[in-house]
Amino acid sequence: MIEPAPRESSPSDITLALEHLEEVLGAGTGLPFTRRRLVDDEECLQIVEQIRLSLPQEIRQARRLNTERDALLDDAQARASQIVRAAEAEAQERIQEHHIARRAEVRAQEIVAQAERRIAQMHREADEYAYNVLVELEHRLETLAASIRAGILDLDHRKSGDMDENEDDRSLFDR
Repeated sequence: MIEPAPRESSPSDITLALEHLEEVLGAGTGLPFTRRRLVDDEECLQIVEQIRLSLPQEIRQARRLNTERDALLDDAQARASQIVRAAEAEAQERIQEHHIARRAEVRAQEIVAQAERRIAQMHREADEYAYNVLVELEHRLETLAASIRAGILDLDHRKSGDMDENEDDRSLFDR
């Protein structure tokens, strides 16, 4: 009796099962005057089952995906046909209501133009605001830079004054 293949199979498992099937078929008794042989059908079916169980998971998954793909394609084709029919019906309706569509188009163009003008105005206002903020920031930075420069100069003066005092102290000790 042939044991089922393990869940993780390799191509060599399938090759071995196929070789075994060839052996069983080759060992069958030949019928005189024909190319036919008598074989143990139960053993052959067990080998076929072993091959089926040995098929890699990817092949089974690919078959399942193909089936799902075919179903999705059928569904998509049905939906596409439905959409085409709906679009044709809508096109007929629009042709009948052409003057309404033309008025709506003119109105839409007016709305778009108005929106574009508003956007341009908002851009100008935003640019002006950003400019004012940057000018104010520049002024503050200049003021801050001036304060920093004054602080550095003050510290430089103090430092040079401390150096003069240290030299005086040294001269007192040298005497």
